[in-house]
Amino acid sequence: MADPDPDDEVADAIRELTTTIEELRTELEDPARRPRPRFPAPRPPTPRELLRVADEVAIPALLATLESSVRTLEALQRGLEIVRTEREVRDRVDESTDRAGTRASEVRRTTLSQLDTVLAELQRAASEGTLPADEDARELLVEARELRDEVDGRLRRAVEGREKADDDGPIRIDIEQPDETTETDEDGSDPDSSVDVDAELETLKDRYSEEPESNDDEDGNETGEEEPEDSGDDDPQTGSNR
Repeated sequence: MADPDPDDEVADAIRELTTTIEELRTELEDPARRPRPRFPAPRPPTPRELLRVADEVAIPALLATLESSVRTLEALQRGLEIVRTEREVRDRVDESTDRAGTRASEVRRTTLSQLDTVLAELQRAASEGTLPADEDARELLVEARELRDEVDGRLRRAVEGREKADDDGPIRIDIEQPDETTETDEDGSDPDSSVDVDAELETLKDRYSEEPESNDDEDGNETGEEEPEDSGDDDPQTGSNR
């Protein structure tokens, strides 16, 4: 049985964390769950009341940060699903995998760290009573923090696994082709010049092999031309005797 894909596990964990954060945001934004304001007698505000006012002002910003974190996690989840689809189609997706690993590292450094801070602030406000949250909201806060830690751990293991796979990968040795210019400089001769020398040697060989035959022909022609002159000219005395 094949081992589960780390990207699938991370995507499932992110999906669960996103759902939990959405439920938590809905719980906190429900106006029916907020207590009705009471109007005590005029008096200076206590430090606890000032802290409650500060929390009430900060909670909308925290909820907006939660929504932004959800969008970022959803984008990361879609990216992981794209990588998984490409892996099924192609055997090698090095470039896509590198992009997913880089994205996962960025999410761990930014979004998850920011999300942890927001959840910690909301949990503090709920425990101190400054946040109008019931038991369900508190449970969602605890679950969201646990899922956040799980996503962070899965992303860390996925990134470390890719880095280890890159380190343990096959070693490639690039063999460079020999430089013809370098060989020419070291040998002191040009490959093209050897071809010209061979051709020149063949020409000289043919030339000198034909010269003896040419000399014999010339000697024979000279001898043949002189013999008729010796036989054709009779001595005057011999001619007179005939």
